[in-house]
Amino acid sequence: MDIKVNVLNAMRMTKLLIAASRWLSRHADILNDLNVYPVPDGDTGTNMSMTLQSVENQLIKLSYEPDMEELCDTVSEAILLGARGNSGTILSQIIQGFLDGIRDKEEATVEDTIAAFELARAKAYKAVSNPVEGTMLTVIRRVAEGAKAYEGDKNDFVPFLIYLKNVAAEAVEETPKLLSKLKEAGVVDAGGKGIFYILEGFEKSISDPQMLEDLERIVQSQAKRQERLDANAVIMEEIKFKYCTEFIIENGKFDLDSYKAEIGVLGDSMVCAQTSKKTKTHIHTNNPGLVLEIAGKLGNLSNIKIDNMELQQHKNMMFADDAYKVEESKNKILVRNENSRPVAYFAIADNKEIGELFLNSGASAALLGGQTQNPSVADIEEGLKKIEAQSVVILPNNKNIISSAKIAAERSDKDVTVLETTSMLGGLYIVKNKELNMEKLAKNLNRNSSVEITKAVRNTKVNNLEINEGDFIAMINGKIKEKASSLSELVEIIKENYITEYTLNVFVSVGKDADKESLALLREIGEERSYSDIEGNQNNYHYYIYIENRDPKLAEIAIVTDSTSDLTPELIKDLDVEIVPLKIKLDGNNYYREGVDISKREFWRKLLTEGQLPKTSQPSPAEFKAMYEKLFAKGYKKIISIHISGKLSGTQQAARVGKGMTSREGDIAIIDSKTTTFALGHIVTEAAKLAKERKSFKEIIDWIEETKESMKVYFVVKDLEFLQKGGRIGRASAVVGGILKLKPVLKVENGEVSVEAKAIGERGAMLHMEKLLKNSKNSIILYTAWGGTQSELANADALRNAAEKIKRVDYRGRVEIGATLGSHTGPVYGMGVMDKIR
Repeated sequence: MDIKVNVLNAMRMTKLLIAASRWLSRHADILNDLNVYPVPDGDTGTNMSMTLQSVENQLIKLSYEPDMEELCDTVSEAILLGARGNSGTILSQIIQGFLDGIRDKEEATVEDTIAAFELARAKAYKAVSNPVEGTMLTVIRRVAEGAKAYEGDKNDFVPFLIYLKNVAAEAVEETPKLLSKLKEAGVVDAGGKGIFYILEGFEKSISDPQMLEDLERIVQSQAKRQERLDANAVIMEEIKFKYCTEFIIENGKFDLDSYKAEIGVLGDSMVCAQTSKKTKTHIHTNNPGLVLEIAGKLGNLSNIKIDNMELQQHKNMMFADDAYKVEESKNKILVRNENSRPVAYFAIADNKEIGELFLNSGASAALLGGQTQNPSVADIEEGLKKIEAQSVVILPNNKNIISSAKIAAERSDKDVTVLETTSMLGGLYIVKNKELNMEKLAKNLNRNSSVEITKAVRNTKVNNLEINEGDFIAMINGKIKEKASSLSELVEIIKENYITEYTLNVFVSVGKDADKESLALLREIGEERSYSDIEGNQNNYHYYIYIENRDPKLAEIAIVTDSTSDLTPELIKDLDVEIVPLKIKLDGNNYYREGVDISKREFWRKLLTEGQLPKTSQPSPAEFKAMYEKLFAKGYKKIISIHISGKLSGTQQAARVGKGMTSREGDIAIIDSKTTTFALGHIVTEAAKLAKERKSFKEIIDWIEETKESMKVYFVVKDLEFLQKGGRIGRASAVVGGILKLKPVLKVENGEVSVEAKAIGERGAMLHMEKLLKNSKNSIILYTAWGGTQSELANADALRNAAEKIKRVDYRGRVEIGATLGSHTGPVYGMGVMDKIR
């Protein structure tokens, strides 16, 4: 008997999608084998089939027959959350675009679907920043063009679907002509072939007897599930909550668990399901008005229905509790939220061993699901929810996970950035060096080599490299560059070609299939360079190797200082300067690293608006030791560590102890600057410039010793309260100063704070500062500084304006005072003056 399908309704569309999912899954391994690279983790088929399975899983759970709009919402949400890998993400956009074309059609015609295929094409191309022809994009484009050109019977979907399948088949066969790497490898595009199988699955939903039987069984199962719901509603020996209340909240962006907990105490038989756009609720309650009031606070309410079950037969037409939820993540999420300040790093890792490595190196979370088991958007979203930080950086560590990570980032309420890392150890390097700015990190990554060694699963040719099945191959920064017939031979090639005079460190994750002979060859690297390895136990890849190389232009001398220098990343952007932060105790017993965990703006807010009295704490010797060793590991030969006056802080002493804990004491110089804030910052930046000019260790130290007491630092505090609370002056002095409205002009001299002058009122203090500027006999370098309120900022700018009237002043900039000095002074402004020619 001939089958004729005139229109697509919601039930027929459901069958088409389930059939496509099952047909695609049946051919997933064929798609995996079409991978251009002959590596054992070809995953296009897996990603596409699992993406479409997320839709199937939702559809077979339905306990009612949805209308077309509701079906499109369900499928659109499910496929987006279930999207895996690049191919799965593009597929999700194709399906969503298609659904946009039919969502307002209870019965879609062939003409409607022709328009829908064009929307699918447009949405797919829009989703890719740099569309490449010869891929699945080409196939969906050709299908959309073919649909528009269709001249067959437009009152029957059967020939139309067969026609589209044939168009897709032709387009797939032409992909090697459009993309040279496909032609070189002798394969067609796997993603494009997946589109063909989806369209063939559509056809099979009509023509394949076994598929028809399966689909009919699903429909009957849904009907029986509805019957059971209806039957359960009728059997009511005793009704405790008599009003069956159902409604939709036109919002899907609130915490569903909190909402359920709040209304759950008001009744029973509660069912809540949420998408990104709306939330459906069903509950039996004696207080429907109170339930609606709670729900109304979360969004506009629609489709409100309240039935008295004592008066009429109750039918629960709602869907099962989990109908809108994507399949629970099978990927384990490891979390260490103590690593989340100020920015959390969220890594995708192959397994628990590598995941723990990320956490131990400073990541806040690791989602287990890298090579061959790409996580879905929903998996990544679940990880984001577990991270207790507003700012998160996602490290996909695999090119096939980047697109899913970006979708999760776009959907998140947090400030989420996706760094497009393509290897496990490349991502690990970023976590280990997360204190570096992105520009420096990018430069370092370009110098380093991330090597992944595996075994070819078929014959192919890549980048003019002839590869045979069984060859060992090495991908260098994502591209196949080397091959050998044995693992040991390939390791020797890596050592010969990629370990150079500039190599600083080699780190290796040893996979399950590694052997003792090749590992012994790798460990020989440790005889001349820093080397370490771990039992990573990753599947398929014998070794992950990360080779860190020194910048040939790197200065030989690094400068270290502490956070009391008030230097910002912008001020040291191109200089070899590292900052060890002091800690500030706030919010009870919480310690914040100055400039790392707490910004200057946030500190002043806590101090002035919350009335907190902070305490300061110097870095530990261990922190200095770690800093010095890290710098030596980066290739620096000498370190000059310049710090706040020893009379003001014990930081310098901690640095000396840290120096003694290293094995290279003779290569480290500790210098007491005898000053602080911008004066210290000036010494540090100028010393770093000398290092960049290749001045010698002794020349730089001599310059610092000659210069360090040349800058005079003067400052004025708003009142004496903070100095008194911090023990810098007595309570009696603070009271007398307040009564007489004295404004002491303070200075840093010989490493400690003393009184320069006692002025009457704010204006008197300002006049004294201006007088100091005017009395300078030589050309001077001038810095101004402030911390606290707009009043201090205005005073600092007034000093600058006064200085501009003096021709011999070289004004270097305005500095904001940070948490360490601000903790002891409160709101403050000041200036630093130094003779320009000495």
